Amino acid sequence: MKKTIGVLLASAIAMIALAVPTFGSGAAQTIRVNEVDGRISLSARPRSGAVKFVVRNRGDEGHDFWLRGGGKRWKTRVLGVGSSATLSVRLKKGIRYSYWCGVSDHAQEGMRGSFVAR
Repeated sequence: MKKTIGVLLASAIAMIALAVPTFGSGAAQTIRVNEVDGRISLSARPRSGAVKFVVRNRGDEGHDFWLRGGGKRWKTRVLGVGSSATLSVRLKKGIRYSYWCGVSDHAQEGMRGSFVAR
């Protein structure tokens, strides 16, 4: 009888443990974005979920950072030389996101790119 209760108790504990969802740290992935005249580079390919883009203007003129995908659009203010800004977004897995500098014709000059959130 005691053995049966022990087995049932262990089974119940195991079922509860499996039913409780596991939560990660919830910390956003940080992606460094460097804007230099004529190009934008990302420090890594962003994953789905919470992402914090830290955008730094390392060029000789003003730049901003636009991000679009999944029916949403985000942007920073125009950053002066040496300035930085942060964009906090939630990306969806498998969605293609495009990014670019919206100042003047910078995107046409090569300050653009895209990625698929993995």
